[in-house]
Amino acid sequence: MKSVTYLAALSAIALAAACSENHDHAGHSEQINDAPAVVDAVAAPSQVQDGVSVQNAWVRPTVGEQDATGAYLTITSQEPLTLIGVASPAAEIAEVHEMKMDGDIMRMRMAQRIELKAGEPLELKPGGYHLMLMSLTAPIQAGQEIELSLQFEKADGSKIEMPVKALAGQNAAGGGHHDHNGQGDHKH
Repeated sequence: MKSVTYLAALSAIALAAACSENHDHAGHSEQINDAPAVVDAVAAPSQVQDGVSVQNAWVRPTVGEQDATGAYLTITSQEPLTLIGVASPAAEIAEVHEMKMDGDIMRMRMAQRIELKAGEPLELKPGGYHLMLMSLTAPIQAGQEIELSLQFEKADGSKIEMPVKALAGQNAAGGGHHDHNGQGDHKH
């Protein structure tokens, strides 16, 4: 019995040592839609233009034949601003969406406008407001840089566009789950 316990302890130590090294598990990880992404902060720097700051911009890599995915980021503006749209050469259709409970059902709907208050970060994240990239022009690979163009309206009615580079991040297990393969409830 002592030798079995000793072997189990040695196996646990060896496994911990192997997992503590920095490995790329991109080809071996399970893809779970809308699980939080592991994105190195250095790989997703802050982007600033016209008093608008975008941080932690990332896109979920696609799986198999998937032709839609989500993009996530945090926006902070120095003045009141309204997010009114998004475009991307990576997708034929790009929209701002909101995940919201409707009774007992989580539903995803297109959001026409999202108001930003001066100095208050707006986080677009899985399970809440996010960007949808649909009818993708090509699969999204981990580590790929995706161009986005955020469209804003100022309080005076003028419009500005902000180019953003988002990094396709690795999925991590856990987190919320919703389907972007056309099987979810998408009310527009």
